[in-house]
Amino acid sequence: MQLTESNFSVFSLDGFIRKQTVTRCWRKDNDEYKLKPVVYTEDWSVEERRQLAEKILNGLRRNNAAFAAVISDEIVGFAYLDLTPFGSADQYVDLAEFYVSLPHRRRGIGKRLFEEACKAAKNRGARKLYISAHSAEDSIAAYEKYGCRQAVEVNARLAEKEPCDLQLEYIL
Repeated sequence: MQLTESNFSVFSLDGFIRKQTVTRCWRKDNDEYKLKPVVYTEDWSVEERRQLAEKILNGLRRNNAAFAAVISDEIVGFAYLDLTPFGSADQYVDLAEFYVSLPHRRRGIGKRLFEEACKAAKNRGARKLYISAHSAEDSIAAYEKYGCRQAVEVNARLAEKEPCDLQLEYIL
């Protein structure tokens, strides 16, 4: 469903489980990406989930777009688009946030959310979706499965913000 200020609040992500155990990440080695052992667990505190919900709410107020998959009144996946065009020909919009809750992964929820985000981006005139993607092996595998590839133009601001992320694009 499309998120709005009337169906989404700062508390809407309180039950979301971000947890991801990472064992390998893509890292640049001599101008080539290689899988390297990088072991950690990423998770969000309630405070971090509420900060992210506030970010999404602020974006909705600026006419950006967000979508959620909901099961039993709980958000189990979401996608947030910053619809401000960028790139040499304003061809990109940013898939700024894209997650599926741990118990609901590998069920097609991410694919449906990705498709909704692509439709919204295309409806706003974008020709490409830009993704500063977490470099974990399974995250990049999911984006590749959707048809994403390395970005032709790198958004320096996004790349500097998360230097280990892979900069990807999807042609709409």
